Amino acid sequence: MALGNSTPVISVDLPYDNFNVELRGDDIVSREMQLHRSGTELRGSALGGTVKLELKPDKATGVIGGRPVNLKLRKQGDTLFAEGGFFDGPVTLRFSPKNLHVYVNQCTYDLKATENEGWYEGPRSCTSKLLPPVRVFVPPELLARGSAEQAALLLFTLGSGR
Repeated sequence: MALGNSTPVISVDLPYDNFNVELRGDDIVSREMQLHRSGTELRGSALGGTVKLELKPDKATGVIGGRPVNLKLRKQGDTLFAEGGFFDGPVTLRFSPKNLHVYVNQCTYDLKATENEGWYEGPRSCTSKLLPPVRVFVPPELLARGSAEQAALLLFTLGSGR
């Protein structure tokens, strides 16, 4: 999905809200996120705090709002795995062309790819409450970025969808 000016976006459709995260080259912008990629760093603000992350092929480390980030990353076939600490607690991410499974900010997203390329759909639960299905669009432009940036941007995006 893209905006009228061909800006690629990560799009999130929640039961009572929807929002886009625009990928404007080295700038990543949404209503709650203003980040800039410079070399192997992401800097700016997201999740209500200042962000400084170092992105490496096998990890992402740094701080968000003074809280430590320590993500370990690995690729197995076409699946990206990430786990560790991110902002407000433990996170896990499993991202492939067929599935997007994320635990972030006390919410679990268990999404499967749809027939429409780039779209994932499925249930989300926060704490013990099961919520109506959600839809997430992942643009091909995100897949061209490094694994650490892919994981961080998906966690920022879904972590802000509380």
